[in-house]
Amino acid sequence: TTAPTASAPSAALVTPAGSAAGKPAAASPAATLPVPTPAAGGAKPAAPKPAPAKPAAAASGPAKPAVAEKPSPQRVAAVAKIAKPATGNAGDDEYSYGFRLWEAKFYPEAQQQLRLYVDKYPRDAKISFGRNLLGRAFLDDGKPRDAAPWFLKNYQADKKGARAAESLVYLAEAMRQLGDTNRACIALAEFADTYPAETTGRLKGLYDATRKAVTCD
Repeated sequence: TTAPTASAPSAALVTPAGSAAGKPAAASPAATLPVPTPAAGGAKPAAPKPAPAKPAAAASGPAKPAVAEKPSPQRVAAVAKIAKPATGNAGDDEYSYGFRLWEAKFYPEAQQQLRLYVDKYPRDAKISFGRNLLGRAFLDDGKPRDAAPWFLKNYQADKKGARAAESLVYLAEAMRQLGDTNRACIALAEFADTYPAETTGRLKGLYDATRKAVTCD
């Protein structure tokens, strides 16, 4: 897989948040597709941060600082059983470890590991796999708002990337879960326009299942 090159967000997909989104035209998928801001905030996709403690009532004194919930000893032990590869290829090892955590359904740990990978190895051979899987780790964890920016970023960064096509379909699914049928349909139309062979090929099952879950004009 060739290393992705950074590119500016496509005007066909992204418009400033808050702008009105019209219905997608049947003949052209080049409609606007603003993506929700991740729950953690900021322009760059970021791992979610613990919410600050709410101020206590005046009568009860100063608010106590929020304390992050610690994983149970059982979970810590289970995660410790997931072996991290040591092949000598540092980038590939970091990605593979994130994949193993995701495969074992340790989604928060996978999110942390895959974020480390994409930040540290942005030009690695598997970066398209990594960004897509990071989005999936959020999506599978019930966090479509955090997943969506990663799927869009992966598609826009390198449309010929190994997992760019998947990211566009998963972006549609994230939008569907957020209740935004309009943007879900735009992403599906963009997929069909950009990767026509995939609609009846390798990604037919994923595309058909996502398409059936929404009603597009």
